[in-house]
Amino acid sequence: MINILNKEDFCGFYEDIALRTKSRLISLFVIFVGILLLFLAIYLKEAENLSTALLTIAFVVFGIGLVKLIQPSRVMIYTPTGEKVVRRFARYEQDKRSDVEKAIAGGDYQRLLSLESKESNAPVVAIIYSTTSGSVLIGQLLHYVPYEYEPLVEPIVYKPTK
Repeated sequence: MINILNKEDFCGFYEDIALRTKSRLISLFVIFVGILLLFLAIYLKEAENLSTALLTIAFVVFGIGLVKLIQPSRVMIYTPTGEKVVRRFARYEQDKRSDVEKAIAGGDYQRLLSLESKESNAPVVAIIYSTTSGSVLIGQLLHYVPYEYEPLVEPIVYKPTK
C-alpha cells in the first residue's frame, strides 16, 4: 500500500501533481536589502546605538536571504489548472474512521473539518492534498504507530464533475 505522506511519493502516485522550485528572485532581493542595510549601518557614525541595531538587522536579513537561496522550497502544483496544492493533516478518533473515509471519497472537505478531533494524540490521521478552488481533493487515512504513519487505505482521489 502506497503512503502519500512524503511529497515525492505523492507526486509519483498522482501524475497531475508536479513539484516546482519557487523563484529565487525574492531570496536575491532579501540579500540585496541586507547588503544595503549593512552599508547604511557602516556609514552611520553619528548614532552609534542606531548603527549597531541596524547592523544586527542587516545580518539577520542577509542570513535569511542566504538560507532561502541555498535551500529553495518546493511547491506542489496541480498541472491541469496551474494551482498550488496544499497539504493538511487532520486527526480523528478511531470510531470516526468510516465517516472520514466516506467524506474523503465524496470530496466533502467541510465534513472532514467538522469530524476533526481536538486531541493532538488521536490515532487516525488523514492527510489531505487539495487546491484552493477544490478542483482536486486527494486524501489518505493513516494510523500512527510509534515513529511512523502506516496507511489504512489506498489514496482516494476526488475530482468534482463539472
